[in-house]
Amino acid sequence: MSVLTAAVVVVGILCVLDLLLSFGIIRRLRAQNEALRDLREKQAATEPDIMAPAGSAISLSDVDAADPVDVSGALVGFFSPNCEPCKERVPQFIEYATGHRGKVIAIAAGDPDEVADMVVRLGEVAEVVVEEMGGPLHTAFGTTGYPAVCLVDGDSTVVASGWEMSALPVPASR
Repeated sequence: MSVLTAAVVVVGILCVLDLLLSFGIIRRLRAQNEALRDLREKQAATEPDIMAPAGSAISLSDVDAADPVDVSGALVGFFSPNCEPCKERVPQFIEYATGHRGKVIAIAAGDPDEVADMVVRLGEVAEVVVEEMGGPLHTAFGTTGYPAVCLVDGDSTVVASGWEMSALPVPASR
């Protein structure tokens, strides 16, 4: 009987020790999570905007009058076939676009042969424009990298912008 009592005491001590170690690990993970969040916030504050920030007016005076693009009230996305994050964001953009109640414009940056697959995928939900980096739409939106997404209101003013879909507000359900 004393062996059984000793075994129960040992198991109880091991359980308490395991519980204390678990609490220590949880505390460390929370501290690490807070440190990462602080680092991301600091990094976001020091990084330049990837495109025109919220509140910026978009002027399309440089866009060819023969092929006008009306961006008022539109969801706009800039993507490049050579960009790894773009490959992740294109499906997210397509999903977001299906819930958007307005125009959807996607700019595929690069040579027409390079962007052919991207044009087909984005063409399901958006008006697709193919142009090189530094083209008129890139200039109008102040785009400096990929992927870049934004919402533009009816007055051609940027409502929200960023390089992740989470930078945009949740679309209203149809």
